[in-house]
Amino acid sequence: MTRTPFADINDLDAAEAQAAAARAQLGETLDGIKHRLAPASLLDEAIDGVKSRSADLAETAGNAVRDYPGTTAASAAGVALFVARRPVARLLRRLFSRK
Repeated sequence: MTRTPFADINDLDAAEAQAAAARAQLGETLDGIKHRLAPASLLDEAIDGVKSRSADLAETAGNAVRDYPGTTAASAAGVALFVARRPVARLLRRLFSRK
C-alpha cells in the first residue's frame, strides 16, 4: 500500500478540527491562569490561608492551655514580667532602697 504525497480532504478536515479544539483548550487554560493570577484572586487566596492558619494556631493554643494550665500561667507571667521589667525594677528599687 503506497501513500500519496497529497492529503485527503478528510484528513485536512480532521486536522483543522483538532487544531480548533486545541486552540479552544488553550484559550480556556489561559483564561483560567489569568483569573488565578489576578490580584484580587491572589489576595483572596492569601487571606483564606491566613484565616486557616490562624484558626489552627488558636485551636493548638487552646489545647495547650487546657492540657497544661500551670505551664501556660507560668509562661504568661514570665512574658508579663519581661514586658514590664522596667516598672518592676523601679518598684523593687524603691522597696529595697536604703534611706
